[in-house]
Amino acid sequence: MENEEISNKSSSQKAIKLETCYLCNQKFDVNKDDNNHYHYGKYPMCANCSEAYGFFSNKTSITSC
Repeated sequence: MENEEISNKSSSQKAIKLETCYLCNQKFDVNKDDNNHYHYGKYPMCANCSEAYGFFSNKTSITSC
């Protein structure tokens, strides 16, 4: 019974996909839920650079007042 619960938990988690940011060369997990993303769908960008340079993924919506 415990084995089933453990296998269900592990299957529901996202797999770790390490990428290297094309701006700062920092390694990061692109599947982590933060502002990291593929810029222009091609270039991996970490959350720090996304915030610093003002780039956001398609998941983040920006509304103007």
